Amino acid sequence: MNIEEWSGYEVSESVLAEAANWIAMLDSDTLDEKGQIAFYDWLQAQPAHQHAYIELSEMWAKSSCIKSMEQLVEKSKVLPFPNPIPKQDTQPDNPQPTSSPAWLYSLAIGLIFVGLSMPIIQQFV
Repeated sequence: MNIEEWSGYEVSESVLAEAANWIAMLDSDTLDEKGQIAFYDWLQAQPAHQHAYIELSEMWAKSSCIKSMEQLVEKSKVLPFPNPIPKQDTQPDNPQPTSSPAWLYSLAIGLIFVGLSMPIIQQFV
Protein backbone atom coordinates (compact mmCIF):
# COMPACT_ATOMS: atom_id res chain seq x y z
CA MET A 1 0.00 0.00 0.00
CA ASN A 2 1.38 3.37 -0.92
CA ILE A 3 0.67 6.79 0.51
CA GLU A 4 -1.93 7.69 -2.15
CA GLU A 5 -4.09 4.66 -1.43
CA TRP A 6 -4.72 5.46 2.22
CA SER A 7 -4.41 9.25 2.16
CA GLY A 8 -6.42 9.98 -0.98
CA TYR A 9 -3.91 12.65 -1.99
CA GLU A 10 -1.46 12.12 -4.84
CA VAL A 11 2.12 13.01 -3.96
CA SER A 12 4.96 12.59 -6.44
CA GLU A 13 7.84 10.25 -5.73
CA SER A 14 10.32 13.12 -5.77
CA VAL A 15 8.36 15.03 -3.11
CA LEU A 16 8.16 11.89 -0.96
CA ALA A 17 11.92 11.40 -1.33
CA GLU A 18 12.57 15.03 -0.34
CA ALA A 19 10.26 14.67 2.68
CA ALA A 20 12.03 11.47 3.73
CA ASN A 21 15.39 13.24 3.48
CA TRP A 22 14.15 16.14 5.60
CA ILE A 23 12.75 13.76 8.23
CA ALA A 24 16.06 11.89 8.39
CA MET A 25 18.00 15.14 8.80
CA LEU A 26 15.62 16.45 11.46
CA ASP A 27 15.81 13.16 13.35
CA SER A 28 19.60 13.14 13.34
CA ASP A 29 19.79 16.67 14.83
CA THR A 30 22.41 17.74 12.27
CA LEU A 31 20.53 20.78 10.96
CA ASP A 32 21.92 24.18 11.85
CA GLU A 33 19.88 27.39 11.73
CA LYS A 34 20.31 27.76 7.96
CA GLY A 35 19.19 24.15 7.48
CA GLN A 36 16.09 24.73 9.59
CA ILE A 37 15.24 27.84 7.57
CA ALA A 38 15.71 25.85 4.35
CA PHE A 39 13.40 23.16 5.75
CA TYR A 40 10.68 25.71 6.60
CA ASP A 41 11.04 27.30 3.16
CA TRP A 42 10.66 23.88 1.51
CA LEU A 43 7.68 23.07 3.73
CA GLN A 44 5.89 26.33 2.82
CA ALA A 45 6.66 26.09 -0.91
CA GLN A 46 3.83 23.68 -1.83
CA PRO A 47 0.90 22.01 -0.07
CA ALA A 48 2.18 18.66 -1.38
CA HIS A 49 5.37 19.20 0.66
CA GLN A 50 3.33 19.69 3.83
CA HIS A 51 1.15 16.68 3.13
CA ALA A 52 4.12 14.40 2.38
CA TYR A 53 5.97 15.61 5.48
CA ILE A 54 2.96 15.06 7.77
CA GLU A 55 2.25 11.56 6.44
CA LEU A 56 5.87 10.38 6.46
CA SER A 57 6.68 11.90 9.85
CA GLU A 58 3.65 10.14 11.34
CA MET A 59 4.82 6.81 9.93
CA TRP A 60 8.37 7.54 11.15
CA ALA A 61 7.13 8.30 14.66
CA LYS A 62 4.98 5.15 14.80
CA SER A 63 7.84 2.94 13.62
CA SER A 64 10.30 4.40 16.13
CA CYS A 65 7.75 3.95 18.91
CA ILE A 66 7.29 0.31 17.99
CA LYS A 67 11.04 -0.27 17.97
CA SER A 68 11.44 1.30 21.41
CA MET A 69 8.68 -0.88 22.87
CA GLU A 70 9.86 -4.16 21.35
CA GLN A 71 11.27 -5.52 24.61
CA LEU A 72 7.98 -4.82 26.43
CA VAL A 73 5.92 -7.01 24.14
CA GLU A 74 5.64 -10.56 25.35
CA LYS A 75 6.85 -13.15 22.92
CA SER A 76 4.18 -15.54 21.80
CA LYS A 77 4.39 -19.07 23.07
CA VAL A 78 3.25 -22.11 21.15
CA LEU A 79 1.08 -24.34 23.27
CA PRO A 80 0.80 -27.93 22.14
CA PHE A 81 -2.64 -29.45 21.84
CA PRO A 82 -3.23 -32.64 23.81
CA ASN A 83 -3.05 -35.88 21.91
CA PRO A 84 -6.44 -36.87 20.53
CA ILE A 85 -8.16 -39.85 22.05
CA PRO A 86 -7.71 -42.81 19.73
CA LYS A 87 -10.90 -44.06 18.10
CA GLN A 88 -12.22 -47.39 19.21
CA ASP A 89 -13.07 -49.84 16.48
CA THR A 90 -15.56 -51.80 18.59
CA GLN A 91 -19.26 -51.01 18.59
CA PRO A 92 -20.84 -50.09 21.94
CA ASP A 93 -22.99 -52.76 23.60
CA ASN A 94 -26.07 -50.53 23.90
CA PRO A 95 -26.36 -48.21 20.93
CA GLN A 96 -28.21 -44.96 21.65
CA PRO A 97 -31.18 -44.03 19.49
CA THR A 98 -30.33 -41.30 17.02
CA SER A 99 -33.77 -39.69 17.01
CA SER A 100 -36.60 -39.17 19.48
CA PRO A 101 -39.78 -41.24 19.25
CA ALA A 102 -42.60 -39.73 17.19
CA TRP A 103 -44.99 -39.49 20.17
CA LEU A 104 -42.56 -37.11 21.93
CA TYR A 105 -43.15 -34.40 19.32
CA SER A 106 -46.92 -34.74 19.70
CA LEU A 107 -46.60 -34.48 23.48
CA ALA A 108 -44.46 -31.32 23.20
CA ILE A 109 -46.95 -29.64 20.84
CA GLY A 110 -49.84 -30.61 23.14
CA LEU A 111 -48.10 -29.11 26.19
CA ILE A 112 -47.38 -25.91 24.30
CA PHE A 113 -51.04 -25.69 23.26
CA VAL A 114 -52.21 -26.24 26.86
CA GLY A 115 -49.77 -23.60 28.13
CA LEU A 116 -50.95 -21.04 25.59
CA SER A 117 -54.62 -21.72 26.23
CA MET A 118 -54.39 -21.50 30.06
CA PRO A 119 -54.95 -17.72 30.22
CA ILE A 120 -58.10 -18.10 28.09
CA ILE A 121 -59.41 -20.94 30.28
CA GLN A 122 -58.69 -18.93 33.47
CA GLN A 123 -60.85 -16.05 32.23
CA PHE A 124 -63.92 -18.29 32.20
CA VAL A 125 -63.33 -20.00 35.52
